[in-house]
Amino acid sequence: MSEAWDEGAWQALSGELGAWQREGRPASFWWRDDDAGRPDSALDRLLCMAANVGLPLGLAVVPAWLTNGVAEAIRVAPQSVVVLQHGFSHTNHETEIPPGERKVRPAECGMARPARVTLDEAVEGARRLRAAFGSRYLPVLVPPWNRIAAEVLAGLPGAGYRALSTFRPRPTAEPVPGLLQVNCHVDPILWRQGKRFAGAAGTLEGLRAHLAARRRGQVDPAEPTGLLTHHRDMEEPCWDFLAELLARLRSHPAVTFPPLPLLLLDTRPPSRPA
Repeated sequence: MSEAWDEGAWQALSGELGAWQREGRPASFWWRDDDAGRPDSALDRLLCMAANVGLPLGLAVVPAWLTNGVAEAIRVAPQSVVVLQHGFSHTNHETEIPPGERKVRPAECGMARPARVTLDEAVEGARRLRAAFGSRYLPVLVPPWNRIAAEVLAGLPGAGYRALSTFRPRPTAEPVPGLLQVNCHVDPILWRQGKRFAGAAGTLEGLRAHLAARRRGQVDPAEPTGLLTHHRDMEEPCWDFLAELLARLRSHPAVTFPPLPLLLLDTRPPSRPA
């Protein structure tokens, strides 16, 4: 056992995957990485890993950070790497403690500004990403800090967005008519403990627990188990863990990684009014 891998925890996860296989159900996963846009050797490493492992990656790009060099590096990555929109400039606008909270919780798409201002800014970001990436850009908003105000959420379909991605199990697949929500559920970084790697055991257990909750119907079984990474903040053991994890998941017969355009741009019939 090491910080970068824990065989016992993997066996527990593999056992849960085996339960899915015995029930004849594919155990679906997806992978999202946040905070792309600035030149960074870690981004180069991430894109290389995605190419080597051959799995879909949803790369959440901050439009205001995007440089020509980074855009070109993403454009030459495998087509399985798609671009999502990570807010506009990853700027916190919250300054007041919300009712019932103990502290200010950062958000770019929160309640501090009028929803129209936030949506107009987001639309400008989408325009930049579409110009840079064409069809590789998917109209999916990933709000910085995974927080979004209800008024902004309600305006996303009218602003051209097809999906939203935050963190933790989704309460519903369609939070507002015409908008799909597909979240992530496990993050290997402990943000409140100095951004340190959570370790292999804890991260593998998080994946196993979410899969088990899906299989038992305790959370939405149709929402794929989402792994969230942040290439700019990963320590070396975290990189080693990620490479091992993705290789093992890719080769497991129970595991599927759906193509992200199909996963995030759902084509179900629109909701009917109640």
